[in-house]
Amino acid sequence: MSNIFDIGKACFTFGKSNFTIMKTKLLFPHRWRTLGYVLFIIGIIFFIYSQQADKEIFVWHNFRSTGGSIYNSIDEGFDNEIQLALVTVGLLLIAFAKEKIEDEQIVQLRLESLQWAVYANYAVFMVIIFAAYGLAFFSYAMFNVLTLLLVFIIRFRYTIYKLNKAGKEIDLA
Repeated sequence: MSNIFDIGKACFTFGKSNFTIMKTKLLFPHRWRTLGYVLFIIGIIFFIYSQQADKEIFVWHNFRSTGGSIYNSIDEGFDNEIQLALVTVGLLLIAFAKEKIEDEQIVQLRLESLQWAVYANYAVFMVIIFAAYGLAFFSYAMFNVLTLLLVFIIRFRYTIYKLNKAGKEIDLA
């Protein structure tokens, strides 16, 4: 039963503060986002260049003996692998770098954006399953790996933009 003098309650902490610090162990430092943009842009430029070039830039020359003194050269190109690695690492750094101020609201927006990205990624994948066959299926499926990161980044940045815009409108009023 409450007392008539219980108008409000006050909590006091003595000694150690009662605040909790956000632990974001799995996020990259904020400054790595710039490196992510650089790697992403380099990967895209390298992809566009290699689509127009006649030969590959990164080639492994493997000399094998076929018997006697005759050597055959087997050339293996690694341009596609390097391009995909640059773009993927760049997108990972962009997507999972900390914000300047990482609070509970940002964590919630990050989680919701990731959920949207997973839904969109699997929707695109379902379309690919029924629309592409043979080798085209594998190339579309390879690019679908990037869909998850791209949708996440676009959705997360858009919600941050909307949040900042709403905050400025409230401050001006």
